Amino acid sequence: MTSVEPQPLTLADRVVRNPETLSAEIDGEVVALAIDRGACYGLDPVGARVWSMIETPMAIGEVCDALTAVYEVDDAACRADVLDLFTALREEGLIAVTPSRPSSAKTP
Repeated sequence: MTSVEPQPLTLADRVVRNPETLSAEIDGEVVALAIDRGACYGLDPVGARVWSMIETPMAIGEVCDALTAVYEVDDAACRADVLDLFTALREEGLIAVTPSRPSSAKTP
């Protein structure tokens, strides 16, 4: 049996927390519990800020824009780190991803 690799995430994809995941903020960090997996995850203060932003669906690019407005971080480094974080969260089932729609051909 072969498994299908998920598509790489893009900045236009929208992400939101999995409503099945329990989470709590403790001392500026987030502890998230995936009951179905029996697993506990920890997010540092920056990860906690990201977690709070995706309580409702948000484009990955918007998350990056918000972070670069607050933190002194290079745009490219921020995008790479955020895409890595969301890839890991998706693999663990902690977020849901709505892929961006391919742009349709424009008609004159």
